[in-house]
Amino acid sequence: MSKMHNRILAAGACALALGVCSATGAATITPPGAGGAAIPFSAVGPAVVSKSGVDVDCTAVFSGTVDGAGNILITSAAFKGIPVCRMIKASATAAAPWAGKVTSFNQLTIDQVMVNVNTPILGGQCGPSLVGGQIGDSGSETTISLSAAPLAGGCAISATLTTTPYMHVTP
Repeated sequence: MSKMHNRILAAGACALALGVCSATGAATITPPGAGGAAIPFSAVGPAVVSKSGVDVDCTAVFSGTVDGAGNILITSAAFKGIPVCRMIKASATAAAPWAGKVTSFNQLTIDQVMVNVNTPILGGQCGPSLVGGQIGDSGSETTISLSAAPLAGGCAISATLTTTPYMHVTP
């Protein structure tokens, strides 16, 4: 995904999702679309998907929308890289997005994160699960970080995704 002011997901990132979780603090993302409308974003970066203790290094490519209030919809999520990465299928679609929320200046949540690992021995569905992560704003780059975010079914996702466009998160 790409640079986004301090409040993205999926996808998480991610893979970075990445249902909307209730906010524990209000945060604002700028620049929002006209009238605070949602704007498209992408997030791309290295990711590790773990299933039953086996780690697979991939590149996560997430895309979706975010509005000025920090509401995130991840409508596309994919894992690229070595052939095994392409066997990890994320469930995020326009019809069934992963929904999230920037909950504070540097925190976000993404709900309904689910992947299907299509490998013969360690395969199976992971999720749907609620994952938490961090969002960072360096002043010129926005990153979403997941650190071994657990998914039901014995999986975890770690990722550091850079958002496009750059977004500024204000508490």
